[in-house]
Amino acid sequence: MPSMADDDFVSSLKAELSRSQKTVGQEDHAEEEKRGEINQRLLQDLWEVHNQFEDISVHLTVEPSQTLFATFVEYPTKWTFKENFDFGGVKTIELHDRTPSWLGYTLRFWYYRTPEGKPHLRGIYEWCEGESYHRYTGWMRMMNQAVLYDAHEGSVDFRTLHSALRDVVVSWYNAHLERTPEVFVGHLKEKYPKGASYSREAYR
Repeated sequence: MPSMADDDFVSSLKAELSRSQKTVGQEDHAEEEKRGEINQRLLQDLWEVHNQFEDISVHLTVEPSQTLFATFVEYPTKWTFKENFDFGGVKTIELHDRTPSWLGYTLRFWYYRTPEGKPHLRGIYEWCEGESYHRYTGWMRMMNQAVLYDAHEGSVDFRTLHSALRDVVVSWYNAHLERTPEVFVGHLKEKYPKGASYSREAYR
């Protein structure tokens, strides 16, 4: 078989793919650094919310667990971030209400990509609208969400985010004091855009 003329395809292809890999790697690193800064701020905020609710004997849990991201000098108020925790690798941060009549009530922030591939941060409040029995799946919880915040990851504005967070936390806190979760849900429905609705197993 006669040898074919070398048009430099292989070497030029390798060089171009290598450049693409380097560019994406740099973008990923910058994105992870920014995400780490955002996550530290969110974890600090939500841990303080946790402590305020504990003061009225309302137990919330945070994910990732405080045992992973914090070192405590005096639990729960005196602490520092662990230097070896991968803050940039955290994709979801949640604050769960563990009060028996409030199961399923959750404040959540997570990262996702738009159809155009843009990295976004979204904050929602999720609650249980009730349970129903299904023949093949058993008891299912009907979950609803209110969208509190949504922005490009590179332009997260904590002033705007904190405004929504303050409003929701105060309403949530007052609802516990007054034992009126339905008033809180009404506030979420009235003030914020509707998010996803879905069913999940009641035991989850």
